[in-house]
Amino acid sequence: MIEVFLSCLALGTVVGFLAGLFGIGGGLIIVPSLVYLLPLAGVSPEHLMSAALGTSFSTIVITAFSSAQRHHKLGNVDWNVSKVFIPSIMISVFLCGLIISGLDAKLMSKLFAVMVVYLALRMIFSLQKEQKIKPLTTQTTVIAGGIIGALSSVAGIGGGAFIVPFLNGRGLEMKRAIGTSSFCGAFLGLSGTFSFIASGWNVEGLPDYSLGYVYLPALLGITLTSYFTSKLGANAANVLPVATLKKAFAVMLVVIAINMFLK
Repeated sequence: MIEVFLSCLALGTVVGFLAGLFGIGGGLIIVPSLVYLLPLAGVSPEHLMSAALGTSFSTIVITAFSSAQRHHKLGNVDWNVSKVFIPSIMISVFLCGLIISGLDAKLMSKLFAVMVVYLALRMIFSLQKEQKIKPLTTQTTVIAGGIIGALSSVAGIGGGAFIVPFLNGRGLEMKRAIGTSSFCGAFLGLSGTFSFIASGWNVEGLPDYSLGYVYLPALLGITLTSYFTSKLGANAANVLPVATLKKAFAVMLVVIAINMFLK
């Protein structure tokens, strides 16, 4: 347990900064890292992906709220969009999380890898030309929230990889899209956490200090450092140019996708 905890302290340092910088919950990095670390804590292969996803969602809550707090002070959170987005996202991710946690572990791993590749390609191709700005209506926001919640359940992410390009393509300035994504992602993570706690509540074979599919030592280790470094990332997001943010966001997803396929 100690080895896992110390490793998660280092993991949280990186994840927190990226969460603040890109408006993501860090799940794209946390999940594959936990797939490697959690067996050291005694998590069996059949429960590995569920535990990684559930623990990832729980870390997103603290990391994203910390990042959102800083973005709010910088004026980068759109409250009108958030109040429509959050309910649909929370309902979707909770229901889909119950379904995902019941799937075969190998299938879950493949779904996660496909999701990472899709996100990487989507960001790369979106950089090649200017996107046509589409209207942001209540209906499109609710529908997008439902779809994003479902997709996020597969990858254990805060939805920023979907929310940021969606809002930016609907006319929100990039920094404001990132700030709003951080705020919405915190509630997405909260709903996902409850879903994986519920689905893993009576499951046998999970290690000590587990709350359903959430492994508490990993949660503590990651959030102890990510809480602080997410603020540094949010500060960096406020001063970096928009083009740099988009390129860095795309490169990060490509690196993760390559890493998943190599493994």
